[in-house]
Amino acid sequence: MTAGGDRRLAATLQALIFACLLAAASGLQILDYPPSMYADNTPEKFWYPPGSVIAIDLGNTNSCVAGYGPGKTDLTPFQFCIPSWVAFTEDGTTLVGDTARNHAAADPESTVFGFKRLLGLRPNHMYWKDLVQTAIKRAPYKIDATTNVDTVTIPVKSKDGTLKQLDLSKVASMVIAQLKNMAEEHLGRQVEYAVMTIPQHFSGRSRYAAERAGKIARLDVVRTIPEPTAIAVAYDLHKKLREDGNALVLRVGGGTSDASVVTLMGGNFEVFGYWDEPFLGGDDFDQRIVDHFAELVKTKHGKDISDDRIALGKLKTACEQAKKMLSSQDDVQVAVGSLFDGVDFSEPLSQSKFEELNDDLFGKLIALVDSVMAQAGLERRKNNIDEIVLVGGSVVIPKIQRLVKDYFGGREPNIRVKPDEAVALGALVYVHSDD
Repeated sequence: MTAGGDRRLAATLQALIFACLLAAASGLQILDYPPSMYADNTPEKFWYPPGSVIAIDLGNTNSCVAGYGPGKTDLTPFQFCIPSWVAFTEDGTTLVGDTARNHAAADPESTVFGFKRLLGLRPNHMYWKDLVQTAIKRAPYKIDATTNVDTVTIPVKSKDGTLKQLDLSKVASMVIAQLKNMAEEHLGRQVEYAVMTIPQHFSGRSRYAAERAGKIARLDVVRTIPEPTAIAVAYDLHKKLREDGNALVLRVGGGTSDASVVTLMGGNFEVFGYWDEPFLGGDDFDQRIVDHFAELVKTKHGKDISDDRIALGKLKTACEQAKKMLSSQDDVQVAVGSLFDGVDFSEPLSQSKFEELNDDLFGKLIALVDSVMAQAGLERRKNNIDEIVLVGGSVVIPKIQRLVKDYFGGREPNIRVKPDEAVALGALVYVHSDD
């Protein structure tokens, strides 16, 4: 065996040992099939003419499509993103994206979101029970995960009023179909082929469920690419990293977060460390603000709005906007006209108060980084991390950037690529690369 082979085998064994010891205490999912993180993680190179294949990034909160279209002088990249929300109205109409998200305030029980984490899961599987049960408790809509069914489904009313069980691959396909339509409208022609990005831990049933969603949307899914690999390509790590060089990738999305250690070995990307938190992201940060102001309303006005879904919906929208504004300013005003009973609501929110409300959640993100560093055997060798990459819509929060910077001794993290678009763009570059 070559020296590189020895290193790869040692790293693989090390990752397996850490996974067995730490999986029970983390969000890492143990699958029926050997996870791809313990094997060569870079998909076999292939090439299609630019513009013939689109890249789909199906997310829990937002989903994106990227591709190449005609420009003034050459093919230019494009990207569109929509909320990963699907709503089923009483008249049988299906809403997708922004219209579905807007519909949630009026009818939350018929609006589905955050379903990606449940793709392909068997509710009676011992390793998935906790994840499924947590999803059931958090979701305002109904999730059918009885132990006598083989997969998680969503009960939906059909036009005739009867209840039908909708497979999550079908729900996901509606989001993918909307992205496909947006790409086709931009290109002015039909799209047949796609690559899809999937979480690092997706294998077996979960990978198949994601691919099936693409096929239902009438796309030939020619390849699935692990998200850390797509991110590495988006940040040109195949050009920046030395041989055996390491990168720490922290992704903080709207509903989930994960960290991975990506290593360049023999020109390929290997992932020897991966940890995920399936219920930690921007939505949780928003909820902390909502809870804070709901308590303030109760104290100041004597009104409990905890069961008023209309008022809570208005307040959550305002709090989410305030969170985004706090990424670039120190203080904001959270204002909601006629929050309840004609009462207008307006209260200040400072950056320091936002950080205080979410202090423990930010701590969990650093614990996520610490866990993946330990899994990769680098917790005492932080200088062996050559690149620090932050992706996901929530990494624009200054506190997260500061915590990661402090963890790595003052080194600046890289967020050069637009955080919520890096995955799809990386997959697009990868599929059209013949390097």
